[in-house]
Amino acid sequence: MDGQGRGGMRQKPERERQAAALLEQANGERKAEAVQRAGSVQFMRGDADGTKEGDYKRDDWQRPGRLWLNGVVIMAGAALLSKVIGVFQKIPLQNLAGDRVFGIYNAVYPFYQLAAVLATAGLPTAVSLLIAERLRKGDNPEGVRRTLYAALLLLGVTGILAFGWMWASAEQVSRWIGDSETASAIRTVSVALLLVPFVAALRGYAQGLGRMPLSAASQITEQMIRVAVMLYVLAISGAAGWADASIAAGVMSGSAVGAIGALLILAAFSWRERRRGQLACIPGALRAEMKRLAAIALPVALGAVVVPVLGVVDAFTVPRLLRDGGLSESAAMAMFGIYSRAQPLVQLVVMVAGAAAAALVPGLALARMRGAYGQLRLQLTLAERAAWAIGAAASIGLVLLAEPINVMLYTDAKGTTVFALVGCTALAGSVNAVNAPVLQGIGSVRTPAVLLLIAALMKGVLNAMLVPLYGAEGAAVAGIAALSAVALLGTAALRRAAAASGATARRGGRRPAERESGRGGERGQVERRSESVDAKLGGRRPAERRRPALNRAAAGTGFALAFMAAALIIAERALSAALGGLLPPRAAAAALALTGVAVGACAFGAAALRSGAVSARELRALPGGGVLAARLRRWRLIPPADGEE
Repeated sequence: MDGQGRGGMRQKPERERQAAALLEQANGERKAEAVQRAGSVQFMRGDADGTKEGDYKRDDWQRPGRLWLNGVVIMAGAALLSKVIGVFQKIPLQNLAGDRVFGIYNAVYPFYQLAAVLATAGLPTAVSLLIAERLRKGDNPEGVRRTLYAALLLLGVTGILAFGWMWASAEQVSRWIGDSETASAIRTVSVALLLVPFVAALRGYAQGLGRMPLSAASQITEQMIRVAVMLYVLAISGAAGWADASIAAGVMSGSAVGAIGALLILAAFSWRERRRGQLACIPGALRAEMKRLAAIALPVALGAVVVPVLGVVDAFTVPRLLRDGGLSESAAMAMFGIYSRAQPLVQLVVMVAGAAAAALVPGLALARMRGAYGQLRLQLTLAERAAWAIGAAASIGLVLLAEPINVMLYTDAKGTTVFALVGCTALAGSVNAVNAPVLQGIGSVRTPAVLLLIAALMKGVLNAMLVPLYGAEGAAVAGIAALSAVALLGTAALRRAAAASGATARRGGRRPAERESGRGGERGQVERRSESVDAKLGGRRPAERRRPALNRAAAGTGFALAFMAAALIIAERALSAALGGLLPPRAAAAALALTGVAVGACAFGAAALRSGAVSARELRALPGGGVLAARLRRWRLIPPADGEE
C-alpha cells in the first residue's frame, strides 16, 4: 500500500507534464489554423495589391490568439452595448409619451422581433462560418463571393415575404392585440424587414472575413440612429399634437432608419471589395450554396425564435384580456404599458447573466472535448450556483426597491405591486439565461428551445386563467410561475446532460467516454490519475468532499441574501428619515434607489465572499480568476481554501 501511495504521488509530475503537452499541442493547432487563415485572407487581397498567394504580414498575425480574443471581445462588447441601448431607450419613451404609447411599443415590437428572427436568424452566423471555412481551406475569392450573393438572395426573399406577411396581417394582428390603433405602428415597423435581411447578410460577410470592428460599428450605429429617431419624433409630436397611434408609428420608424444607417456602412465596405472580380455564372451553384446556408441557419432560427415568442404571448393576451375585463382599448393598453415598466430592468439582469454564461461556453466545450471532467464539473457547478445567486439577489433588490425605482424611472408610483412581481422573474430569467448557453456548450443544443417554448405555452395558459381575475398582477404571477417551472426543468436537464457528457461521476461505473474506449484514453487516464491523487491527499473521495463544499456554498449564499435584504431595509429607512422632504419626489426616489442598489450590491458581494459562497479554489478555476482570488485573499474578503494557511 505504501509503494502504491508513493507511486501515486510520483504520478503527479507526470500528470502535469502530460497536461502541459496537451495544452501546448492545442495552442500549436490554434496558431497553425490562424496562420493558415491569415494566408487565405491575404490570398483574397493578392490581386489588389500585387502580393503572392500565402503572403501575410508577420506583425499582424504573430499573436493569433490575442487577435481572436480581441475579435470576440469587440463583438461581445458591441452586442452588450447595443442591447443596453435598446433596453434603456424605453424609459424616455414612457416619460415623454405616456403609458399608452409605451404599451403600444411593447405590444408591437415583439411581433416585429418574431418576424425579423424568422427572416434573418442564423443567417449571419451561417455566412460567417462558410466564409471562414473557405478561407481556411484556401478557397478562391469566387467561392467567398458566391456565399455572399447566395445569402443576399436568400435573405432578400425571406425579407420580402416577412414584410408582406406583417403588412398584410396588420389589421388582424391589431385585433389579436386588442387595440385597433396598433395597425399603423405594425405597418411602419414592417418596412424595416425589407432592409434588415441585407444588413444581416453583409454583417455575416464582414465577420467571416475577420472584420469584427466593422460588424460592431454597424450594430452600434443602428441602435444609436433608432434612439435618435425616437427622440426626434417625441420632440416634434408634442408640439404638433399627434395622436398616440401616430407617435407610436413614428417611433417604430426608427427601426427602418437605423437599418439604413447600418446598411450604408456595410455596403461601403462590400463595394470596396467588389474590385476583386465578378462572380462566374455556374448553373446550380447559387442554389446549392443557398441550401447549405439554410441547413446551417434553420436550427439557430428555431432556437432564437423562442425569445420574442414570450413577448408575443403577452402582447396577444394581456391587453385583450384586460379589455374583456371591462377596460376600454386605451385604458387596457395604458395598463399594459404599466405592466411592462419593470421589463427593461429584468432584461438587463438576464442579459448580464447570459453574457457571463456565454463567456464560460468555450471553456466548457474545450474541457468536454479534452476529457477534463474535473474542470468541466467545477465550471458547471459554478455557473449553476451563480445563476441562482445573482438572480435571487436581483429579484430581492427589485422587490424591496420597487417604489423608488418606479418613481425614479417613470415619474410616478403606478403599478408598484406589478413592478415588484415582474421583478421577481429576474431569478428564473437569470437561471434560464445561464442554462441555455451552458446546455449548448456541453452538447445539448435543442433542449433550451424546447424549454422556452414550454414557457411560452404555460404563460399563455396562465394568462388566460389569471388576468381576468387579477388583472396585470395576474399576468405577472403567470410569468413567475411559467419561468420558474422552466428554470427547474432546465436545471434538471443540465444535470442530466452533465452526467451524460461525463461531467458527473457515477457510482459503480465509469464515465461514458471511458465505457466507449475501454480504458478511457490518455486524457481520461490523466483525469482519473488527478482525481486519484487528490482523493489520496484529501483522505476522501471527490464526491465525499464536494458535498460539504456545496452545503457550505448554499449556506453562504443564503446568508448573503439575508444580509443584503437587511442592509437594504436599514439603508432605505435611514435615508428616507434623513431626507425628510428636502428633495422633490423624483429626486428623493433616485437617491433612495441608487443608494439602495449600491448598498445591496456591496453587502451581497462581501457577505457571499466572506461566508464561503465561492471559495478561492473555485475562483482560481475560472479564466483570470487566480489574480482575482489572490487579491481578494489579501483583502481578507475570502477565507483560505482547505489546506492553505
